[in-house]
Amino acid sequence: MNTENNKIIVKHFVDAHNRQDLKKLGELLAPDFKAHLTGMDQPLNREGYLQGVRIAHQAFSNLIFTIQDLIAEGEKVVAKIQAQGKHTGEYMGIKPTGNLVKFDGIIIRRIVDGKVIEECQTDDHLSLLRQIGEMPKGL
Repeated sequence: MNTENNKIIVKHFVDAHNRQDLKKLGELLAPDFKAHLTGMDQPLNREGYLQGVRIAHQAFSNLIFTIQDLIAEGEKVVAKIQAQGKHTGEYMGIKPTGNLVKFDGIIIRRIVDGKVIEECQTDDHLSLLRQIGEMPKGL
């Protein structure tokens, strides 16, 4: 599969995430999918990842990911994203604040045979925590 097709798959993936379409996300994930997320000791498998999507959308209403830049080479697609939503549900034990949040991230997805087989994700979690009042602004 060529790099342009891989970029299209990532765009479909982000769209499905934004629509909370777990069925479509599941179709785009390889059975042996692994997600490596900053701050987690172990990678998430396919089901763990889909559960994380559910939790994120429960904690942040109107959660939308916008692709700001997309670069592909071989099997890998790198996306610079911006996420935004409203903190209306519990997040990591933090009670809802009603605050609007916006933070950036970088995601590298590896595509094999039209499926996302691996993801490495890092985001500005510190900024998110500041915006929901869990971190001082000076840090």
